[in-house]
Amino acid sequence: MPSHKKMEFEGKDVAEAISKACKALNVSQENLDIEVLTTGTSGIFGLCRQKARLRVAVKKEDSGKTAEKHARRPVKAKSVKEKTAESKKEHTAKTQKKAAKSQSVTMAPEAIKETKEDFVVGEDLLTELKADLVRILELMKYPSEVSVFSDKEHVTAQIQGEYVDEIVEQNGKILDSLQYLLRKIIGKKYNEKAIISLDAGDFRAVRTEELKQRGLELAAEVKKNGKTRSIPSLNPSERRVVHLALQDDKDVRSRSVGEGLFKKVLIYRPGSKGRKAPVRKRKGSRDKKTA
Repeated sequence: MPSHKKMEFEGKDVAEAISKACKALNVSQENLDIEVLTTGTSGIFGLCRQKARLRVAVKKEDSGKTAEKHARRPVKAKSVKEKTAESKKEHTAKTQKKAAKSQSVTMAPEAIKETKEDFVVGEDLLTELKADLVRILELMKYPSEVSVFSDKEHVTAQIQGEYVDEIVEQNGKILDSLQYLLRKIIGKKYNEKAIISLDAGDFRAVRTEELKQRGLELAAEVKKNGKTRSIPSLNPSERRVVHLALQDDKDVRSRSVGEGLFKKVLIYRPGSKGRKAPVRKRKGSRDKKTA
């Protein structure tokens, strides 16, 4: 490929795109001039992902072509002086190559701007989110007042009204399901990395404090009698609250166990691994003792 010709490659991230370029052009990374056009985004819950995109060109002095030219030249016997000079030259070349490799990936101006500037959610997304939530609550027969506000990429939707108690039933499982549904809906409509949170009344704040206190109470019981305790059916954010509340306590440990979105948190003493092996009697053991 001519050294001046540029090609574009995509990947799930910059590293994968570079790997594809090296493989397609049959050269190593240090022999490429790389310009990052977009760094790629992971999207929301895996939706609306953007791939990383690069523009690359082979450098004028391709090490593969240089090696091939040297291979065609007749081999001559080298003097000690020549070998010493060549050894120094190779050492200098390796040093320069390492420096070039660390500087070979250059960011395009638009990519630099994208990574440095704070992300701000658009007004269209906020308006759409509010309208969708209002409509869903009406279909659930829970018409409520909805307010939406954002702080950079974080978006919070607040539900108020006479149906708050019904919406936060089952320790907030209905609320969590609504939050998950909204993230899916907005993720398909907008190509923005908004982090959406849903609250009803002051449920989240009260629930967080309850989980902290519950975790501390169970930790005290574990330290007193050594028995493992657990808090069942918690979503990821609730499990994190418990783990953070106990992270500085050296006398107990906590970990999540189970499958799916909702798991339980075990609180146990170090060394017990948070579980007890059940004692099973072998079949017929009682008969042997009586015999």
